[in-house]
Amino acid sequence: MSQRDDNYGPVYSPLPVDWSAYKIHGWTQEAIDAKIKGRQARSIMRRFRSVPVTRRAWWTTLTATSVQEAGRGELVAGLVSEPQALWCRSRRKARALVEADKAAGGQGMMYPVEYRHCAVCGRRLLGPAAHDYRVKQLRARREWQFEDGPACSMECKPGRKYKKRRKAA
Repeated sequence: MSQRDDNYGPVYSPLPVDWSAYKIHGWTQEAIDAKIKGRQARSIMRRFRSVPVTRRAWWTTLTATSVQEAGRGELVAGLVSEPQALWCRSRRKARALVEADKAAGGQGMMYPVEYRHCAVCGRRLLGPAAHDYRVKQLRARREWQFEDGPACSMECKPGRKYKKRRKAA
């Protein structure tokens, strides 16, 4: 943080400006500096908006209750769930299932695992594979193997692109 004088201006002001007119009444200097930092952070995020966000799925194991209580909307599509364990998309739902299991006398647990869909072939990636793919997405676009994104593995091939049907005249 820069050092400021009592009139809110810079320490060495090159212009004869009365900085007290720009001071927000009732605000402390720390609050004003925090607001300025927030603006800077938002502008940085606008610049780097294409950075992929880490996505997590929660591997939830239950001992006293069954998976039937979980709604289908909360499950991660395409991942297999077992009778006593499931992949949950929502941390809140996973925590609620574990708490219900512990209330029933069980020892339910939940583990966060990074997951991601390949932009090229649509394959689901878990754990280290998802992390590696996210790092590949951070590279320059000219290093990607396909237009949609980088290849997730050696077997990665783009899905078939269907052409639009022509209307019969």
